[in-house]
Amino acid sequence: MSNNEKRSSKSGKPNRNEERRTMLDEHEEQMFVDDVPLEDLKIEAKDEKRKTKSKDDSQSEKKHKEKQNKDNDSKKP
Repeated sequence: MSNNEKRSSKSGKPNRNEERRTMLDEHEEQMFVDDVPLEDLKIEAKDEKRKTKSKDDSQSEKKHKEKQNKDNDSKKP
């Protein structure tokens, strides 16, 4: 199927139900690689700002603590 067949005829943009592709997706070796989760990037940015004691806890522990805190906050009246 060509690119022209995938695009809507009026706007030239991909249809709403179609997955949008980036230039990296065109390479076969990148086809099945997942994106970096944003949560991990946020944790790394915090660690870089807080240089001392930044690696005392693992990222998975931090994620679990943050998730618990969010759940507890949402349960409070």
